[in-house]
Amino acid sequence: MACRKTILILGARANQVPAIITAKKMGLEVVCIDPLATAPGSILCDFHYVFDLADAAQCLRIARRHRINGVITVGADYPVPAMAKICKEMDLPGIREEVAESATNKRVMRRQFEKAGVPSPYSLAVHTLNEAIQAYHKLRGPAIFKPAVSHGGRGITRINERANIKDLRFAYERAIQVTRGDGILVEEFVDGPEFSVECLTVGRKTYAIAVTDKLTTGEPYYVEIGHSQPTGLSSKEQTDLIHAAILATQALGIDYAASHVEIRISKDGPKLMEVGARLGGGFINSYLVPLSTGIDMVRSAIEVALGRNPDIAPRFKKGAAVRFLTPSPGRIKSIIGLEKASKIEGVAHISIDVKPGESVPPLLDGSCRVGYVISTGPDAQTAIHLAELAKQKIIIEIEDETKNRKCG
Repeated sequence: MACRKTILILGARANQVPAIITAKKMGLEVVCIDPLATAPGSILCDFHYVFDLADAAQCLRIARRHRINGVITVGADYPVPAMAKICKEMDLPGIREEVAESATNKRVMRRQFEKAGVPSPYSLAVHTLNEAIQAYHKLRGPAIFKPAVSHGGRGITRINERANIKDLRFAYERAIQVTRGDGILVEEFVDGPEFSVECLTVGRKTYAIAVTDKLTTGEPYYVEIGHSQPTGLSSKEQTDLIHAAILATQALGIDYAASHVEIRISKDGPKLMEVGARLGGGFINSYLVPLSTGIDMVRSAIEVALGRNPDIAPRFKKGAAVRFLTPSPGRIKSIIGLEKASKIEGVAHISIDVKPGESVPPLLDGSCRVGYVISTGPDAQTAIHLAELAKQKIIIEIEDETKNRKCG
């Protein structure tokens, strides 16, 4: 009888739950680490430990205790260095530590892109407000202030070309407060629609599994509020986007890992925003890719982590979309319409992360979204329409407002 394999999943939040469920269905023993004792995945895995995922030494001790056969993470960058250290020390398939640094430190990432000739925004690394002001004036146009080491869109602010000192201080402080090291970046603003390419690299061969269209709130914070597949881009645009994404994964040295590549299409063509050396969040890989292609991206990433060859052959071409719930800030009085929304044909999943009595924060980054609707249809436009329709049925009443407000 074959020995049961063990997978370590770094994280046990909503983004990691599909990986836990998939691993269990694969017959694997599942070990999870998450700093939150009540993380939703904690009751689904075989073993759950409460530790900081940035504590690579502690994560390694747990990995060795369980003699794991593979390790992955989903939707977050901060566990990636620990994942790389475990792979190195236990001789497991996965990215190297220098690759983890390139994929989590945006300053290093920009440097690697420049060396490899990958098109990306001109960027200046700074550590003080005065340096940030000088960098902004050097760019002579709209700029993005962002933390060098962070995730989930935290601390990102667009500043226009006529910003005053108050605007610059606000953007700098917002970024510096959430960076986990190495200061912040001040970089040129790239105007154009945003996309992501979901990739899987086995050895040095990178496969582009899907291209995702993104919907954001726009300036100044560009919070992601929706995704859809397949992309509406032309064949040539898709080819150019995928080519740029593969160049980016090669520039960072990603191997034996999933990657989530974020790109904008400027007037000069694709420009690389960021690359995550892990499965993307926002339910893109856990729901949208399987619904639109039939490819189980989460299972495939687990297979790669275990040293196996994944099955990434598309089975069909359909539409899939997610729309996030983003009510006005304030205290929640009531939530109605969930049953009506769930009965809409094509709605595959609905989740609400808040309840009456709790507060909704201002929409500053992805952590401020309060739920989501996922739908499927024969094409992307139908899936988007169904997700928006379901979203309109869900009414989150806020006590602070004079009128009820539908999410949207």
